[in-house]
Amino acid sequence: MIKKLLCTLFLVLVQTVVSAQTNTYTGTNSSWSTASNWSLGVVPTASHDVIIPSGKTVTIDINAEAKSISIKGRLTLNTTLRFVVHGNFDVAAGTTVPVVPEGNFKIVENGNSSTTLIVLGNYTNNGTTDFDKGDVIIVGDLTTPSTSTLQNLGNVIVGGNIIGDFNLQGSVQANQQIYAVNPNATVIITPTSIDTDVVPGTQVTTITETASLVTLVNQYVYGGSCPFTITDIANISTCSGSNAVFTVTTNASSPSYLWQVNTNGSGWVDLTNGASYSGVTSSTLTITGVVIGMNNYKYRAKIAGGSPSCTKNGNYGVLTVNTLLSQPILSSTAIPLDCTSITGTFTITNYNASYTYAVSPSTGVTISGSTVTAPAGSYTLTAALGTCISASSSSVTISNPITTTWNGTSWSNGIPLGNSNIVFTGSYPPAIDPAIDLSGCSCQITGSPTVTIKSGRTLTVVNGINVPGGASLIFENKASLVQTNNDGLNTGNIIYKRLTTPIKKFDYTYWSSPVSPQTLYNVSPSTLSDKFFSFDSAVEDWKQENSSTIMSKGKGYIIRAPENNDPTPPPPGLHEATFIGTPNNGTVSISSVINDKSYLIGNPYPSALDANKFLTDNSSVLDGTLYFWTHNTSIQLASGITNGSAGSGVYAYTSDDYATYNLTGGAATSATILGLDPVVPTGKIAAGQAFFATTKPTIPANSSIIFNNTMRVSGGVLGINNAQFFRTAKSSKTKDAIEKHRVWLNLTNSEGAFKQMLVGYVTDATNDYDDAFDGESFDGNQFVDFYSINDDKNLTIQGRALPFDKNDEVVLGYSSTIAGTFSISIDQVDGILTSEDVFIEDKMTNSVKNLKEGAYSFSTGAGAFNDRFVLLFTQKTLGTDNVGEFDNSVLISKDKNELKIKSELESIKRITVFDLLGRKIFDKEAVNSNEFRTSNITLNKQLVVVKVILANGKKISKKVIY
Repeated sequence: MIKKLLCTLFLVLVQTVVSAQTNTYTGTNSSWSTASNWSLGVVPTASHDVIIPSGKTVTIDINAEAKSISIKGRLTLNTTLRFVVHGNFDVAAGTTVPVVPEGNFKIVENGNSSTTLIVLGNYTNNGTTDFDKGDVIIVGDLTTPSTSTLQNLGNVIVGGNIIGDFNLQGSVQANQQIYAVNPNATVIITPTSIDTDVVPGTQVTTITETASLVTLVNQYVYGGSCPFTITDIANISTCSGSNAVFTVTTNASSPSYLWQVNTNGSGWVDLTNGASYSGVTSSTLTITGVVIGMNNYKYRAKIAGGSPSCTKNGNYGVLTVNTLLSQPILSSTAIPLDCTSITGTFTITNYNASYTYAVSPSTGVTISGSTVTAPAGSYTLTAALGTCISASSSSVTISNPITTTWNGTSWSNGIPLGNSNIVFTGSYPPAIDPAIDLSGCSCQITGSPTVTIKSGRTLTVVNGINVPGGASLIFENKASLVQTNNDGLNTGNIIYKRLTTPIKKFDYTYWSSPVSPQTLYNVSPSTLSDKFFSFDSAVEDWKQENSSTIMSKGKGYIIRAPENNDPTPPPPGLHEATFIGTPNNGTVSISSVINDKSYLIGNPYPSALDANKFLTDNSSVLDGTLYFWTHNTSIQLASGITNGSAGSGVYAYTSDDYATYNLTGGAATSATILGLDPVVPTGKIAAGQAFFATTKPTIPANSSIIFNNTMRVSGGVLGINNAQFFRTAKSSKTKDAIEKHRVWLNLTNSEGAFKQMLVGYVTDATNDYDDAFDGESFDGNQFVDFYSINDDKNLTIQGRALPFDKNDEVVLGYSSTIAGTFSISIDQVDGILTSEDVFIEDKMTNSVKNLKEGAYSFSTGAGAFNDRFVLLFTQKTLGTDNVGEFDNSVLISKDKNELKIKSELESIKRITVFDLLGRKIFDKEAVNSNEFRTSNITLNKQLVVVKVILANGKKISKKVIY
């Protein structure tokens, strides 16, 4: 029955110019027709404002009229009668608490007789209304709030808006309908089942209704039963100060027009031509200079025509007047195009979400809220609300990045330090080197100058570089080219130089190429042709490469030192590799990797690589430790060792090995001397550096090892980030973003054997095996290995959980191919371990040493020893301290070749005998007796240590001479 109508309909009022009088019901017999019941002493007429007071009950028993009516009591319209209200009809709310809808109006309809209510104004129901089966015509609005009740079983024809709650009762007949005849009306009815059936613009016709009802609708709503039609008048929205034009059309013959206005819902008033209105007697009404006070005025045309002539009103149109829009204000400084964007932005500072904004010019422009995004150019902006358009804003300009050119002596637009395009037309740097880093959007060389980025300096560009033929762009050792945009396109060749650590003729260096194409031969032209290798991960073995092989991006290779390993100008023992080609940029993938395999890969860029970022981004594929080779060399004449101390004796060992790094830190391959960490990985992988990484036992299908520009870093201060091609350099003291408390321990002997391990207490580490923080020993040192032990793994680096617990114990192990005297010492500590004691417990000798007080020396034989040492951070009470308790209860002695042990109080669990080199020469477990004898130890004039473990865990050690 009901649908939404959009504005209030037209109102046909035949206004009588009579002064209104209030006529209040004062009687007691409820009869409307009794004159004595009224305050004016007469029955109400069309000129009376009628009031039915609270507590009064009135029955309309004649055809009646009123100018307006306010019902606070109860009013009933009897069957077959007609009640016409020429203004507003109000049913008041009750006054009791809680509110009882005392105001009550009811139509009584018996059978098929016709009872009719006609309201030429608005019907407002705040009490109770029951239209029963009567015919109700309301020219204005029908409003019934949620606190009131309106029942309907008849026909209700509304010319305006319908808003409120309805309660349909009884059996609804086919000819019982609610009509919203104005197509512009608003209909919001509860329940929605009624609302859905009321369609704005539905007309009352004889197809569904009686001819008499159609006649009444034409007479009161449309102003007559004329045969012609009038088109609906469109609503208009404009802004203050603008003109508005309403137009109406009709098929009436020889029509005449008179426009009317309804300003406040009280009735329609004829217009006359004047300053504000023109065309009031034509089909087009023009309103000049509308003002805010005209907002929601309704306009309609009263049309006379036909033969014989009759008069009819059309539907109305609503005038919406918006305030004059403010001129948009734009941010005075636009954000210019940056190096990667093709657009910049500016802001509408007085943004209004109700407005629609337009930018000129508009090509490539988008508006999102208060932000305007546009290509480079100058722009103005207007705001619109309906047909109201503001004045244009002041212009704002989005600029392209500037270009600064080096002509050989100076920069045209200042030193490039960010958002600018860099152009070189002259050679660089000048005679007096400015020693600065350069950065910009792109780098272009024109002509044939020579541009050199000196050692330790960085050229950073977002996008690409272009080096034409005849020009040179040279990066000296430790210099860096950093690019941030993975899609940056490079053209032309650069020359990148990389200086090795001191090497000997038979040493191998691990290389990767920062440019393409680059052959292995050109890395080291003087190397023998059969000394170029890569690593075949499928079989985990070295693969010989042809020297003409072009180096793959991200792949590692090993190349033996040149035959003439003392080239000039570099110092003797150093080799300078020259890479010539287009610099690598963007994402580099090592695809189709196999699980649980070692891969020799390398930094593919002409800049340093952040190892932490590399490990984090590849954490689903790689174990968390990287291994860097440091030119391992066999035992040799001490006089031939130039890299570090040779120790004593004619022959000695060098300390070369695999240096390791993970998120816990790096472990060195030689001791810290005077604050220098010669081969401790700092977490920055130098350009040209290759290294080993191991894939996890289980990895996703089709996995790849990825490099990209987010991992690249600048050279840093003096190029320190790109300096560590495993050569002597002061370690970086850059503060880590995570909490770390670490101790580095060295295992050494006087002949130069060396191995370092690291234990650290680190954010996010646990005391279980974590591949991001724990690194297994690669055991690349052919003489010694030194490690901590956790989950049956030998770890060069072990991360432990925070917070640091000084009662924590870490098992240490070592292996050696040589016998003799070794020392364990602290290389360095950081974090809270700078103020904590660090102890080493020797379980074989039952002794504890504070390493903060000096190195611990011990003797050992060749072999692997995984249960001898424990790292402690607090003084431990050892079994030997308790020997006194058992001096009289545990006897250890030797009679001839028989070892005798007797315990008076506790049974013996285990007996172990060591020689003074740490070698285990006898071991008996599960003795489970208070007395033990053996003659199976064959020694000759030698001091041994006998360790006895009792059933209660107590340990007793005594020296015995054989």
